[in-house]
Amino acid sequence: MILFIQSFLNSDYQSLRSKLLIVAIMWLMVAIAIVVDLISGYRKAKERGEARTSYGLRRTVTKSVLYYALMLFAFMFDCIGTFFYPLPYITFIVAGFLIFIEGRSILEKAHDKDKRKLNKSLEELSIILDNKDDLIKGIAEVIKNQIEKQKLEQNENTDK
Repeated sequence: MILFIQSFLNSDYQSLRSKLLIVAIMWLMVAIAIVVDLISGYRKAKERGEARTSYGLRRTVTKSVLYYALMLFAFMFDCIGTFFYPLPYITFIVAGFLIFIEGRSILEKAHDKDKRKLNKSLEELSIILDNKDDLIKGIAEVIKNQIEKQKLEQNENTDK
């Protein structure tokens, strides 16, 4: 929080905005995961002919409160941690963990056919994540080439 405050006091609004935007996106992703799990559970209960009562909704609200309490603690750790690291890594980790939990919950509710499709998608995602370094290197190379191209164009324009 100190560096968040320091960014504010130094009028470094761009840095402050970037950090807070990252945290907000993580919080939003957790909310989306909770809503998707709620919809999935509701749909599955309807297919089974089970009663859909307010008890399930209360459990979702309770779960949301616990999740966001955990996210708040992650944010506080990140505020302290900005002395040591520039991005809210604890928020990343906690959000990823909570989204993983919600994903597992959805998989438990899915049909066998749906499970096979989701498992295949998860395998493909795993392959992409395993090769992320190559992807990042490729993107970095493209950006580097674009910057060099812009510099060359600027030099040509100043020479004229």
